[in-house]
Amino acid sequence: MIIKTKRSYSKQRFEKLIKYIMSDKGKVDESNTFTIHHNLKSTNTEEVIKEFVENDQYRKKRKNGVILYSEIISFHPDEKSNLDLEILEDIAYKFIDLRGKNALCIAKPHIENKNVHIHFCFSGVEYKSAKTIRLDNKAFKDVRLDMQIYLQKYPALTSHMVYLNKWQKNRLMEQKTVKQNEKEFQLKKRIGKQSRKEIICTLVRDCYLQSTSKEDFFQRLVDQGFELYMYRTKVNGLKDKDGRKFRFSSLNLGEKEITLLEKNTDRMMELQRIQQKNEKDKLNSLER
Repeated sequence: MIIKTKRSYSKQRFEKLIKYIMSDKGKVDESNTFTIHHNLKSTNTEEVIKEFVENDQYRKKRKNGVILYSEIISFHPDEKSNLDLEILEDIAYKFIDLRGKNALCIAKPHIENKNVHIHFCFSGVEYKSAKTIRLDNKAFKDVRLDMQIYLQKYPALTSHMVYLNKWQKNRLMEQKTVKQNEKEFQLKKRIGKQSRKEIICTLVRDCYLQSTSKEDFFQRLVDQGFELYMYRTKVNGLKDKDGRKFRFSSLNLGEKEITLLEKNTDRMMELQRIQQKNEKDKLNSLER
């Protein structure tokens, strides 16, 4: 899934864009599609254009003022067979809620193309307000990440995780093998083929991957029998049972990883919740 955005400054764009969204150059089959008219009173194309123009009168007039945002959610061609109108509509409503729930918006999927995509036309300002719906780069990135997380409810659409960063992707995939890693760790521990530091490094990594927050990570280490030690009011590493100290950095776990764990707590918890729900749904379907 890719989310693209483009700003427009000309009033003529309302008419051109909305008519294009509604028709896709004549390719749209109205018997097999849907249209979302968010914060709009009419469903007639000409009346919708008129409402956008009228709402733009609330915008503070200035040079190069943005009158609308044209945005697209595009799916990989391989995902087309896993998409239906119900899923597309659900995704479209979620994006509107995250991106500009107080703005005017018209949205419609174009499903006749090789890569299915949904078009959105947002007003530059909120409904009957001068407040702009502009998002800076960070805020828009957050919207894209939240959408990627939301798509976890549809496992068949998660093969192309565009907006999750490398750390998030790796952690999601590694979480699936944590149990197996723990078994391998216990085996190596029993037969003594690893050094103590290697064993601790593996254990710390597993605790990290299973943690939902920095505090949870530290508690898991304590539960394993380690003692945390601090340097300048910050937890810097751990003590083994024999009193030997190990800095996190020496165990391949730097400050960056711990900071990411703290920053991504909410998102990762949501991902885990969705994954657990998907697994439960699969089990229920098998039991029927």
